[in-house]
Amino acid sequence: MGQNIAIKTIIRAAFIVGLFIVPTPSRAAQSTHRVDDAHHGFSDVGRWSQILEGAERDQWQQPDEVMKHLNLKPGDVIADIGAGTGYFTRRFALAVGPQGRALGLEIEASMVEHMKQEARKLNLTNYEARLVKPDGPGLEPRSVDVVFLSDAYHHISNRVDYFRKLSRSLKPNGRIVIVDFYKRPLPVGPEAVEDKVSEETVIEELRQAGYRLRKSLNFLPYQYFLEFGL
Repeated sequence: MGQNIAIKTIIRAAFIVGLFIVPTPSRAAQSTHRVDDAHHGFSDVGRWSQILEGAERDQWQQPDEVMKHLNLKPGDVIADIGAGTGYFTRRFALAVGPQGRALGLEIEASMVEHMKQEARKLNLTNYEARLVKPDGPGLEPRSVDVVFLSDAYHHISNRVDYFRKLSRSLKPNGRIVIVDFYKRPLPVGPEAVEDKVSEETVIEELRQAGYRLRKSLNFLPYQYFLEFGL
């Protein structure tokens, strides 16, 4: 993914920091998800499906908790930037219902085709996969209620400019939710600490892009959950 805005993802997370003790993933699970994603391509859908969709992932990803904190409503339009295999996108489609839309945005054509096949298989007509360019998601002005990035932010370069332009795509009261890895050694995600972006940096960069922090949550073990509005 590492071109100008390589927004392909390795969607991961889950845990409640300081409040609850969550079992550490098994050695096998850690091995499966220890991927130096900054230096690997994402065209091999079969390989990435095994990595991103493995049964053990849910144990630490806790997608139901992420969904709860997203608080999507029927009829919402949500754009999943760097959607990968659609791990979250399919859940979004179910949450927003037939009157809403879940957009899985990717720069990897094979991932987009995978999501399209999945949408047909699940008969989710509101689940739309789009191939986008590395320099932007190509969203229409005032077209989305929520923009979601899971493990994609740290792949984006020129982030202040990127998110400044992205703000035009938000509806009034729209929001951006960013889930990404803590900048420290972790058993999942990019192995090199320098490939990660701290939450303080995200908050400052989004401030420069014209956003304000609405919510900062620490229920995930390896990632922060930040919500921004204009």
